[in-house]
Amino acid sequence: MKKRDDAARCFARRRRALVSLTSREAGVDVVWITSPVNIRYLTGCIEGAMGLLLGRDWACIVTHEMFEHVIPKFAPGVDVVVASEAQAEAAIILRKRAHRRAIGFEGGVVTWSGYGVLHEAMGRRKLVNIGDAVKRIRSVKDEEEVRSIRKCVRIAEKAFLGLMAYGARKLMAMTERDLAADLEYRMRKLGADRQGFPENGIIVASGPNSASCHHVPTGRKPRKGEPLLFDWGAELDGYRSDITRTVFLGHPNDRLKEIYRVVERANSVGCRAVRPGVACGTVARESWGVVRDAGWGDEIRHGLGHGVGLEIHEFPRMGNGSAAVAGQKVRLQRNMVVTIEPGIYLQGVGGVRIEDDVLVTTGGCTVLTRLPRSYASAIVR
Repeated sequence: MKKRDDAARCFARRRRALVSLTSREAGVDVVWITSPVNIRYLTGCIEGAMGLLLGRDWACIVTHEMFEHVIPKFAPGVDVVVASEAQAEAAIILRKRAHRRAIGFEGGVVTWSGYGVLHEAMGRRKLVNIGDAVKRIRSVKDEEEVRSIRKCVRIAEKAFLGLMAYGARKLMAMTERDLAADLEYRMRKLGADRQGFPENGIIVASGPNSASCHHVPTGRKPRKGEPLLFDWGAELDGYRSDITRTVFLGHPNDRLKEIYRVVERANSVGCRAVRPGVACGTVARESWGVVRDAGWGDEIRHGLGHGVGLEIHEFPRMGNGSAAVAGQKVRLQRNMVVTIEPGIYLQGVGGVRIEDDVLVTTGGCTVLTRLPRSYASAIVR
């Protein structure tokens, strides 16, 4: 019972924080949430919610009758209303629960047709886009969220070390798909609910395929001296980890050895730059500066990193250090968890990326990922 009460207080605190933010920024204190991951963050509900309507001290989930008795088990302290049409029902609830002239909604989530239904049902009441308000609140983790992410990191690391214990000869006998499946199986055996990448799954890229930033595993087998890139993570209780390591099955050529060492230095510089109050763009410029100074600036293909939590890619985005890129001025805050993942990619040859999960602390940061990243540790024999 105490655990359930603690959870109810935690979710209520998050909802109050959201309403305080939207009231201050958008002038609304009643909000309609339709993103499933945001509903989970604000209530604990993991399935069946059409939408969540909430005010300063109340919250109501609109659901289908098949979930009516399931939702209360996961969403303590939240009312449940059964409806066949979420948008229209939200307006009815609003009129009953709060006499407000305006309601906030997630402009980046609501579909055009959904907006039309909601607009018609609202009558003269004004609809106000609250933008990324929930994402910004989610970016600063509480202690329980940090513990969950730490667990996901440990699971992912143990699974990877177990896979690497096969040795080079056995790894070269496996396809990229085999390696991805083996890694996921190991994470599940270690307690993960599933692998942490909901769209394309674990990335395993061998040889020239490692020059593709988001390669989908194929039937190709890795070969001696080639880069073998793993980008993976575990999911547990909705939270995730996101790690990348590039290994070589035997020693690579001098060109690949050089870019590995450049990426490793860039990763170290980026991690050391993480601390409260520092702009994302500053961290990105310092880390990518190592790559540019080494003469590989033309091979930068993506931003330095991103937040991680209930989603694999969350606010904030670290960017590439360019002032023209959105989000560069966002400043890191204590208890944000971000990835630092510089990489260099040579088309037709292969790529190297090293990614760590980093917790922003009061005085600096803690690198949650403990896997070694030195060149010597990347050689699998």
